[in-house]
Amino acid sequence: MALKIYDWKQTELLAHPVREALKQLPETLIHGVTKNADELADTDKWAATYDIPLDTTANVVVVEWRKTKNAEREFAAVLVLADSRADLNGAIKKVLGAYKVSFAPTEKAVAATGMESGGMSPIGLPETWPLIIDERVLGIPKLYLGSGIRPSKLVVDGEVGVHITHATVVGNIARRT
Repeated sequence: MALKIYDWKQTELLAHPVREALKQLPETLIHGVTKNADELADTDKWAATYDIPLDTTANVVVVEWRKTKNAEREFAAVLVLADSRADLNGAIKKVLGAYKVSFAPTEKAVAATGMESGGMSPIGLPETWPLIIDERVLGIPKLYLGSGIRPSKLVVDGEVGVHITHATVVGNIARRT
């Protein structure tokens, strides 16, 4: 099935926080946004349907973490290519300097981001959150990301990650699946 890329300024294809954050990024790194059926939002189905390699698609993992055993839980996000799994209890724990890291409950992540589950984007996340980006992402010239909503994907140059102010690019934070 052919995949059409639309102008990213078509606001109905982006969640509000994503649309607002895109305005702060270099436009030359934003290729557009795609449109898909909601039932195709999950990366594996989406990539197979549109014949997009998983190593050109990235997923956001929202985590909760604590600095010490009795500390308050905080949110962070991790961006890894879809052919990989984030190493939460190894690399991510070390980068955060965390006592404990775990997946955030879906309902909490949705409420905290203003984005839909299955459509999370690294662009538009709360700036108080650490965002850890796998360095492999930066080398992808046409990278497919969540748009904040399930029925579309954002298409950007992977280099956009270095322009997200609260992001840290780190190597070896994911294992290929």
